[in-house]
Amino acid sequence: MVRIGAHVDQDDPLAHAAAREAEVVQFFLGDPQGFKGPVMPESADAIRESDVQVFVHAPYLINVATTNNRIRIPSRKLLEGQLKAAAELGATGLIVHGGHLNKGEDPQKGFDNWGKVFERMDCPIPVLIENTAGGDNAMTRHLDTIARLWDAVTAKAREPEKIGFCLDTCHAHAAGENLEGIVDRVMAITGRIDPGPLQRLA
Repeated sequence: MVRIGAHVDQDDPLAHAAAREAEVVQFFLGDPQGFKGPVMPESADAIRESDVQVFVHAPYLINVATTNNRIRIPSRKLLEGQLKAAAELGATGLIVHGGHLNKGEDPQKGFDNWGKVFERMDCPIPVLIENTAGGDNAMTRHLDTIARLWDAVTAKAREPEKIGFCLDTCHAHAAGENLEGIVDRVMAITGRIDPGPLQRLA
């Protein structure tokens, strides 16, 4: 059975889950628009012991694809910190956006930068790369670039089984993708089905 959940506020995820009768929740650990490190919720112990399945969403500003060192390097550090905190919380996975390049830059540079992340980073839990809605130079706006990114990261990763994909159907629609059959098309790219991350986060 597919589990139905919600993106909830981080102040008290379990209370928000109970109010919605949600079996799975997604929330941030800290400021979603900042580069500060993760902040564990006061209810961390209860979350670890709960039957509610947890996914953590990394801050929006993370962009490990960029060629700008002043953004890419802090992004890598923040991604690693978020990953460790999510694992400590007992999360099933960490969701992160694919990032983007500047106008006129070769997309392969972004794919290569993503590959270096998984070449160097330990993944105690899966990292789920999420598709994004806009941006002509976004890494995960359209399925063709998602396929190229997937190939790049799985080829470089020490633990390719720890890489997953989070399909946001709202983002896909905004990006102009046909939603009919899109799950099958994404699975054709990833080449495997991992029952754990296959959730609907409303």
